Amino acid sequence: MDNNVIIKGYKDGILLVLNPDVTFEEILKSLTERIRHSAKFLGNATMSLKFEGRELDTDEQKEILRVISENSDLEIICVIDGNETNEEILRQTMNQVIGSLSTRTAQFYQGVVRSGRRLETENSIIIVGNVEKGAEIVSGGSIIVIGALLGSAVAGTNSNREAFVFAAQMKPEKLAIGRFEYEKPVLTEKETKKENKLLRKMNLLNCSMIAEIVDEVVRLRPVTEDTFGADEDLYELID
Repeated sequence: MDNNVIIKGYKDGILLVLNPDVTFEEILKSLTERIRHSAKFLGNATMSLKFEGRELDTDEQKEILRVISENSDLEIICVIDGNETNEEILRQTMNQVIGSLSTRTAQFYQGVVRSGRRLETENSIIIVGNVEKGAEIVSGGSIIVIGALLGSAVAGTNSNREAFVFAAQMKPEKLAIGRFEYEKPVLTEKETKKENKLLRKMNLLNCSMIAEIVDEVVRLRPVTEDTFGADEDLYELID
């Protein structure tokens, strides 16, 4: 077995050390062999994933997640970019986000919310797992997804204008808070590449996001050290 992919454990999940000098196809082949060989040892744990050794775009990350899903029982709830500062920011932000709900009743759900399923509650909800496309989360309070939000999320249905939506990966089909629905800007391919380049430069391309109501509009902003006191520049970057 080659060393194009090395699997290591760390406090919050697994680390994949990737050889930067081979093709991505060789990486996938090696990863498949490694995951199959280690599947029994890895078990069916829920954990985060981070990479080291080479930079991956979103499509490549998706391919790696597909290989892991098809060849093991692991549940990957989020991808961390490997930047130690960003990891600490995510950890601190999660503590702040969940802590902000400590004085209220919050419902917890652990596991993947599959396509076609609808979770509805009058309270805030914390989901430890991914929300698949075709799944729907409806909450009278806030929605926290410690994983990927790919389906629909509607928060603040009880007219709570302070409600928010947090996701480790924010790529929803629909996103709304109360009567306000998020409208993603329509960008050309050139504009999208330019935006991704800027986000990557600022280490914000795959970072966690928070959605909230600002001036009667649902706005998205990345999780940074100033997440709970961000300036307008971060909103403009995303919008």
